[in-house]
Amino acid sequence: MKLYKPKKGDGIATLVGILMGVLIGGLLSVPLLTLGITSLDQILVPAFFIFGFISLVGGIFSKLL
Repeated sequence: MKLYKPKKGDGIATLVGILMGVLIGGLLSVPLLTLGITSLDQILVPAFFIFGFISLVGGIFSKLL
């Protein structure tokens, strides 16, 4: 049985991207934990509600003007 020899471009960029995502996520989680935010849902859900409300109000006013 032959051992697999990696070829150029065998997913090194994907691996680096995953590692950078883990590093950035880890660095972002530390200040959020000190604020008492332990779940990403505690940030995303209000952000989507705020964005949706702003879009709704903007859409109504764009029809009026």
